[in-house]
Amino acid sequence: HDLTINPHPLCSIPEHPTKEYNRAYNAYSAALQLSPVGPSSHIFLSNRAAALLSLKRYSAAAVDARRAVALAPTFGKAQARLGQALYFLKDYEGAVAAYENAVRYEPDNSVTWTYLGKARTKLERQREKERRRGGDEGEEDG
Repeated sequence: HDLTINPHPLCSIPEHPTKEYNRAYNAYSAALQLSPVGPSSHIFLSNRAAALLSLKRYSAAAVDARRAVALAPTFGKAQARLGQALYFLKDYEGAVAAYENAVRYEPDNSVTWTYLGKARTKLERQREKERRRGGDEGEEDG
């Protein structure tokens, strides 16, 4: 049974009930208990982040994706999953940065490019709202 989970649940993926994502989460958690910093730990963390994303547990997914990125900074899937988690947490600036890293390491991933565009659009809208609100609160650093 393949536990690989698409990092972007809005794209065409097979239907998986919540129970399957919970089973995937538990399987990756067990693997991480056995090998918290082993040669495949970044993959386990990234895949567990994907399961958490599918369960709409975005904060926990961001934690796992960040840990995966810390272990393997050039692993594009982990960067993309971090981008997705931050996007759903409305941290569009962080999402853009993560997606930019993801496409740097996986430049042929059209899904990630699409999500990078969406995150950039959301970030621009967010900044525009802040500018319209006025005041110094919305000022950018550099």
